[in-house]
Amino acid sequence: MRFRRIAVAAALVTAVVIPAAATVAVAAPAEHTAAHQDRSRPSRFSTTGTVTAVSGRTVTIKPSGKSAALTVTVTANAKIRVNGKTGKVADLGAGFGITVNGTRSGTDYLASRVEARGKKTQAGPAVRPSPSASATHHARDDD
Repeated sequence: MRFRRIAVAAALVTAVVIPAAATVAVAAPAEHTAAHQDRSRPSRFSTTGTVTAVSGRTVTIKPSGKSAALTVTVTANAKIRVNGKTGKVADLGAGFGITVNGTRSGTDYLASRVEARGKKTQAGPAVRPSPSASATHHARDDD
């Protein structure tokens, strides 16, 4: 009988002490959670919008439905498709519709996949006014 009482007492002590120790062990890392959040792990992001500027490997996008512009750095190994064909960042231009997928770490956005559609605008030849019909017609009257 005495052995049974000792066994029950040991089981009760174990049932109380082990969870209490586990709570202390689990609670300790929670104090450091804020410090770990500053060094957050990259998370996936995806956005669709309109290209407003391109500079080097950086593309500025106005996301659909949002007012704040988003600056995305296109990684060197990113898969870029422009109008359904393999392309490069230099093929993009302001006004293109764009969908970007990649990773976000804090305020840094890195694109690993870019799909764009649109037409790059180029400066065309200068338009020179042609002589008006009346000016040409007056010149003939002088003859």
